[in-house]
Amino acid sequence: MTRSNFVSLVCLALLPVAAAGLEPWQRTPSEIVSLAAQAPAALAGPIVTVTDKQFSPPSGDPHDYVSFARYYWPDPTKPDGLPYVSRDGRHNHEQVARGDRLRIGVLCETVERLAAAWHLHRDEVAARRAGEWLRAWFIAPATRMNPHLEFAQVRLGRNDNRGNPAGMLDSRGFAYVVDALRMLDDSPALTPGEKEAVREWFASFLHWFTTAEIALKERAAKNNHGSWYFAQSIPLARYTGRDDLARELCEEARALLVRQIQPDGSQPEEIRRVDGLGYSRFNLEALALVARHSAGLGIDLWNHTAPNGTSLLRAVDFLRPYNVAPEKWPHGQNEKLPPGFLDELIAEADRLRASGS
Repeated sequence: MTRSNFVSLVCLALLPVAAAGLEPWQRTPSEIVSLAAQAPAALAGPIVTVTDKQFSPPSGDPHDYVSFARYYWPDPTKPDGLPYVSRDGRHNHEQVARGDRLRIGVLCETVERLAAAWHLHRDEVAARRAGEWLRAWFIAPATRMNPHLEFAQVRLGRNDNRGNPAGMLDSRGFAYVVDALRMLDDSPALTPGEKEAVREWFASFLHWFTTAEIALKERAAKNNHGSWYFAQSIPLARYTGRDDLARELCEEARALLVRQIQPDGSQPEEIRRVDGLGYSRFNLEALALVARHSAGLGIDLWNHTAPNGTSLLRAVDFLRPYNVAPEKWPHGQNEKLPPGFLDELIAEADRLRASGS
């Protein structure tokens, strides 16, 4: 069987999900194939949780998620370096490694890969390992994460070392965990009671995410931060049975799209960054996910054009020339991007433009 035929079969496997009225998958069929291929490595990795960190968060509760802002560094003019100062585009990898950001990333990536192996190959070993990860993070009293991000992306020396709104980006992988849970629904990963416990955890997290002051500030962000807020809150709302909230969030996202994208397709809030091309792509990735879930609710964002001519398709077209020649980008871009970095988004946009939906 050729790879193209195999991907076609995967597409057919996904059709019942759409027919059932659920939101589209976060991942494309080819991405699911790629994830499943990484399952053997995912099986070998040890389970890590928020309780593995070596220091106590400001709350004193090791179950609280903690991370540190990656672009913040000690102030060289201060003896203790506090408060930390921003250096946009310069990653403070050592500081990030102290928190839970890498651990939550491993959780999301691992569960996705294992779930894809079950979905495509009915790999029971992978499904059961995914269940172990899910229990550790969302059920087990000794290791579960508290359902909030009050200490996400701490900027040391600021705000009593509490989190900041940008930290809401840290949980964007939860949208993919929701996908994994759907793939695992008919697997031996979790018992019915455990499935309900995980759903309750996400319902609690969503309540915090849509009511906490720090999260609401991110919801109001005009750049990629706002886009990623909606890219994760919409699927979480649907997963927890809140289609009413999901529709409300979709309409907010539609309004945000109009504010972010200019009639020529440019994204000023992203272009002004030192990695303007990368951030323009990053924002479009979030908006594409929002559009996929909006489609599941009968809201077409891909083909929506605002009165001033702004559209998601036009934003893709604005970046299209730089997909083959990123070095010709006329604005700032410190991090080198490879040719083809926008292939998946361009293919999705072209397909939806051709179909008109």
